[in-house]
Amino acid sequence: MLRVKLHSKVLGALLLLALVPLILLLFNSHHSLRLVEDLLRQRTTETLDTQATKALEKRTQMVADQISAFLQHIEGNLLDLTLLQPTQENYQKFSQNHQRQIWYRGGTNRQPTDIRQVVPLYSELAFIDSTGQEQVRIVNGLPSEQLRDLSDPIQTTYPGEDYFLQASRLLSGEIWTTHLTGWHISRDEQLQGAANPLEAIEGKKYSGVIRFATPVYDQGEWQGVAVLSLDHRHLMTFTQHISPIDDQDAVFPSYESGNYAFLFDNEGWMITHPKFWNIRGLDTSGKLVPPYTVDTSQEVIDAGRIPFNLLTAGFVHPNYPQVANLVRRGESGVLSTVNVGGSSKIMAYAPIPYQEGVYQQSGVFGGITIGAEIDLFHLPATSTALLIQNEISNYLMQSWLVISVTVLFVAFVAYLLSNSIVRPIQLLTEGTRKMTSGHQLRVKVDVISNDEVGVLAESFNQMVEELTRRRERLLRTMQALRRSRKEIISERNFKNTLFENIETGLITFDSQGRVTSANGPACRILSMSRPTDKPAWQQLLNEWPELKNVLESWFNNSDRKSMNSRPLYVPIERKGRKLTYRMALFPLSFRQQDGWLLTIEDLTERVNMRHQMARMDRLASLGRMSAGIAHEVRNPLTGVSLLLDELHDRLLGQQSDQLLIRRALEEIERLESLVTQMLRFSAAKAPKLSDGRIDEVLRDSIFLLRNQGQRQQVNIIENISADLPDLLLDADRIKQVVLNLLNNALDAMPNGGDLTINAEQVEHDILITIVDTGEGINTDQLPLVFEPFFTTKGQGTGLGLSICHNIVTEHGGDIQIFSKRQFGTRVQIILPLSFDRPFSVNDSI
Repeated sequence: MLRVKLHSKVLGALLLLALVPLILLLFNSHHSLRLVEDLLRQRTTETLDTQATKALEKRTQMVADQISAFLQHIEGNLLDLTLLQPTQENYQKFSQNHQRQIWYRGGTNRQPTDIRQVVPLYSELAFIDSTGQEQVRIVNGLPSEQLRDLSDPIQTTYPGEDYFLQASRLLSGEIWTTHLTGWHISRDEQLQGAANPLEAIEGKKYSGVIRFATPVYDQGEWQGVAVLSLDHRHLMTFTQHISPIDDQDAVFPSYESGNYAFLFDNEGWMITHPKFWNIRGLDTSGKLVPPYTVDTSQEVIDAGRIPFNLLTAGFVHPNYPQVANLVRRGESGVLSTVNVGGSSKIMAYAPIPYQEGVYQQSGVFGGITIGAEIDLFHLPATSTALLIQNEISNYLMQSWLVISVTVLFVAFVAYLLSNSIVRPIQLLTEGTRKMTSGHQLRVKVDVISNDEVGVLAESFNQMVEELTRRRERLLRTMQALRRSRKEIISERNFKNTLFENIETGLITFDSQGRVTSANGPACRILSMSRPTDKPAWQQLLNEWPELKNVLESWFNNSDRKSMNSRPLYVPIERKGRKLTYRMALFPLSFRQQDGWLLTIEDLTERVNMRHQMARMDRLASLGRMSAGIAHEVRNPLTGVSLLLDELHDRLLGQQSDQLLIRRALEEIERLESLVTQMLRFSAAKAPKLSDGRIDEVLRDSIFLLRNQGQRQQVNIIENISADLPDLLLDADRIKQVVLNLLNNALDAMPNGGDLTINAEQVEHDILITIVDTGEGINTDQLPLVFEPFFTTKGQGTGLGLSICHNIVTEHGGDIQIFSKRQFGTRVQIILPLSFDRPFSVNDSI
């Protein structure tokens, strides 16, 4: 039997069908050209989009740099202003010399006109003396006769502004910068019947300021505060005229198109925007209008009272809060988003570096975004890609027309030969398809042929058997891996749960002293965020020098391996509060890598409770002893007093003896007074708590001692906040505390001085501070001032401060004394707005 191999069949077909290579070439050319077309369109589109994106991002960064330089320029103007004498003439001339052009739309809605106008850069200039009284005030370039007392923030242009108080705490050359402040403009107020902001020429305009304030010193003496108030319109010029699609400036952007720019501050609030109702602002009561959120009522939305804050705008598009957070981290870039109007757009963003005033912590003034509508943004790339597609399609169509006639001519001959070749291959293809689908793995192809196709079919069958065996082994291996993975995940979750929920702070270091991990309690104890990028341990403890010194001594130990891991108690003082931390360092080894485990525990509450209980025990014992002694001494003293009085009456005419008896009676009276005070100390009653006003108690107490202060030439200064809330207190006992402290302060200033009483709300507490300029207390005596019978005076019982301490403690508060010899004394009282009555010392007596 003649054996005709597949090679002979194909060779004969190629000789008969000379045009087959041409057809194959055409198919190959068609396919290649389409691939080239797709690749060229893709690369062209990507290149054009990338260039457009980079250009948009660069433009955004350029505007951000311009704004940053503009803010620095304003700081320079402010420092220049401090060099001028604070007179009305100088300040008005300064305002006239600092003007800038603005470009806006005027006229009417039907006949708008473009207006370019030079206006003052600063809508307000002011000099405020050290008492808070405005001495000079220029408004919109003209002097103002309305001079206000800004020590009370309610008197400011926008009630509640505290820029004077903030600037008064700064050093020379430092600047306090505020957020944008102005009255909020609702949607109806801007539009007033117009269809959109672009057409709302006659609508109400947003008016606001950013305050720049700095203290003014003359030969080291603080004279007051100089203030520049940046007109918000000049900030709008940086974004209002930007056209993202081309380089042509626009007098006012179209919000509906999505092609506009806006600014937002470091808190996420919009501060420039075509829609004025999106800009942060105050309501008529001087409170900041809440931002537009998913929970905003329909009534508020309909009224258009919806200022926009990117941090709460995730319901509009998740990229808005992402942009705000990236900018606050100092990052720039490009994201896609959708505005409230539903326009999809590309948005470039960049941070505006600035570090003064309210922007000091974040390090940025805010950010600028420039958005472009997506279709217009991609228009150059789309047009180019369409042109490429049309040219290649025309070329392919012409090629097809030339070859079609040739293909039809040879089709019949190709069919006769292909039938004998394709059939076996079809069987192999069908078998391969069944295996690929996974429905039938053991596929056998029956091809009766002695040529290469038959050999190929046999090889295919052998391959199927081998693949089946390997698949079964692979499945068994994968099942084992799944079991191992579940076990590993379970163990990891257990360790993570233990690591994060233990109360002890845990920090691990590698052999080079770099921080590899820290659990939540450690971050909470050290007031830090979770470390990343393996920082050095010194960087982690920069704010905790006491802990840093201990850890440094441990790491500098020459024999670390034998180092004792016994815990060490570390006392720390932070913001006037004494803390106690317990530290321990343990060596650890993991995966043949050496390292260390540091444990930190905050034992402050435990140590304070131990000290408090010890003091309560001492006071309880002292109270019981005082009560016993007082009862035992009072009766004999009464008898002795009566006998001496009788003896005094019998010695009429003996003046010298009577004088001795009177002096003895006076000493007995003083001793009885001491016994009475001891009885009151040991039998003090629980306070009768009711809602009261602490400011009234303070003012009543100051009124009682004001004449005494005037006699001693003591200047009494009141700084009592006018809006202190009510709190639970026993007014009589708190007045006893205040009178005692004020009397002590007056006793410490026999030759006159200053006595300052401050009262303010700090979070959920009332903070009362009494400061005198008297003789002060020795440092070694400070720990004893609240102990009974301890006194630094030549007379007195030494129970006054101890009683004050008990009264404040029974009100759930705290009292502390800070003093230095010859530098005066400061007493600080903290009273909570609400509390559960704690255990009193007298409860145990």
